[in-house]
Amino acid sequence: MTNALPISIDRHATIYRCPPVLSTEVAGEATMMDMESGLYFGLDSIGTDMWQRLEHPQSLAALSDGMAQDYAADADRIERDLGALLLTMADHGLVEFR
Repeated sequence: MTNALPISIDRHATIYRCPPVLSTEVAGEATMMDMESGLYFGLDSIGTDMWQRLEHPQSLAALSDGMAQDYAADADRIERDLGALLLTMADHGLVEFR
């Protein structure tokens, strides 16, 4: 795990899945394994939706705007929640920001 994570994500930085992560979906929820560390991670149905959308790298702004529209939710709240989750995922080597 890296200790040099930003406190927040630049909403225009592109989010990429990290290559050594394998994922599968079971009963609407994603299960992931980091092949380098051997650690497993799980996401609920909304986190799984986010993970699926990241199959194509995109910015936090695009990701949160799309999810806010699809879930009819407040875009600022979605962006804050996604940002927190993505920072945790980055800390575990699942995603990176460029």
